[in-house]
Amino acid sequence: MSAVGGTGFLEKLSRVAGVNQPTHSRFGFKLPEDPIIATFKSLGFRVAEYDLPPYPLQAAGIIGLRMMAFMLSSTVLAYFLYHYVAKRSYVLNYGCIGAMAGILLLWPEVVGRSGVMLLDFWRPALGFRSALLVWDIFHIRTREEVNSWNPARFFCHLWAFPKEEQEIVERAEKEGFTRNARIENLKGMPKVLVEGGLLLMTLYFIPPVELTVGMSRIAYHAYCDTLGLSILMALALFGDGLLKSMGVITNVEMADMFENPLGTTNIRLFWSHWNRAIASVLHRVVFGGGKRAQSTRKTSKNLRVQELQAARKHYDNLSETEVETSKTDDEDEGKNGTKRARANGLKPMTPTKADGKGATPNGGQQQQPPRKKGPFYPKAIAAIATFAMSGIFHEHITRNTLGFANGENFVFFVLNGVATVVSTWFRRTYPEANAKIPTFVSVIMLHTFFFAIVPLFCSPFIRSGFFTQMDSLKYELLPFAPRPRGSFIYLFGS
Repeated sequence: MSAVGGTGFLEKLSRVAGVNQPTHSRFGFKLPEDPIIATFKSLGFRVAEYDLPPYPLQAAGIIGLRMMAFMLSSTVLAYFLYHYVAKRSYVLNYGCIGAMAGILLLWPEVVGRSGVMLLDFWRPALGFRSALLVWDIFHIRTREEVNSWNPARFFCHLWAFPKEEQEIVERAEKEGFTRNARIENLKGMPKVLVEGGLLLMTLYFIPPVELTVGMSRIAYHAYCDTLGLSILMALALFGDGLLKSMGVITNVEMADMFENPLGTTNIRLFWSHWNRAIASVLHRVVFGGGKRAQSTRKTSKNLRVQELQAARKHYDNLSETEVETSKTDDEDEGKNGTKRARANGLKPMTPTKADGKGATPNGGQQQQPPRKKGPFYPKAIAAIATFAMSGIFHEHITRNTLGFANGENFVFFVLNGVATVVSTWFRRTYPEANAKIPTFVSVIMLHTFFFAIVPLFCSPFIRSGFFTQMDSLKYELLPFAPRPRGSFIYLFGS
């Protein structure tokens, strides 16, 4: 267990709220009682409090600067290798891929754990994802596309989650103007603030590992479900917040990491909306990484759209098991066989005419005959492989963040892959029966499945004290006490 935020608070785990609570801030101001704690106490909920060592803010700042220095220097190296070495021969290209991927994967291994678990989490996560993106940049994307990037966009494609040029070009053609990237990134900041507030709120309901001893299985699963929500908010807050900030600095529009996964009604759609920053690259490498997209000479903006559509063939489907020509669960098909846009805002691939122009509205759209669905089992195997790779990715993170990897995360993601394939098989094989399932029944089935297996994902974080250290950070940010104090609210049980 980490020395920072680990054993110290567990030794002092103690007492019912209200005992020896500080009353004044470091600056001498009288502090109010934590309003969340006060509210739940007044409602009759039991609150356990425990002391925590202060969050290592200074160490976190130094480590953050070192991480940024590594990201910048590795981008300079990758840019040089791509533009001046890899293009000379296939052997050199693959050599550059191996060298860069090795550097990125070894980064957390060489640096080691710092005890600042939040940053220890991001280091292997970024390194693993960027290693896959090296393959994407050097092997899958066309040389014309990568050559069109300026250094800032190259950095963002290696380390961030920029919106694809195809989407930006199509949107500009539809609207008649190009949006300002910095303004678009700033538009996402209010959502980041909301996510931050929800994260701080969920931290009150995550139990320290000692308080889980003797807890009923149902209660433990319920608290793990709460932790899952907290993980979603933490990834959204720090992921989207950092991405949008990076986009403002580099003038590159960033995509959203999440597309409201909690608003989905089936497992296939849930995972296609969850953490798209990693799901998209996993899907592209597993489904579309075999060949470099064929390049065409760019003679017009419309041809540029066609080229990018070909290169992004698998991009929009993420963890789904069918290509973009098939009907997805969040699309409704009309009587005339046409598809309408997704109500949740996820944009399906836009078909193009032979002349390169987009489909015309109000009856002018060219009707295309429905395409025959491809074989299911190869896609099913590829989908399970995608989830298995995601499981390996998370085991890599837990080992470099928490100090152990026992396979729980891997089993969690493989089970989700199997469930996704089964769900898709049922929809394809029994479409009429699938259409008769009420939406609320689908939602209950989805969350019952998650409720049953969520401890496989969350238990390592509870055992390591990851989110109790986040609680320490919370009390550094909120003016409720001069010294951090962790608090756990019993929603059920005692």
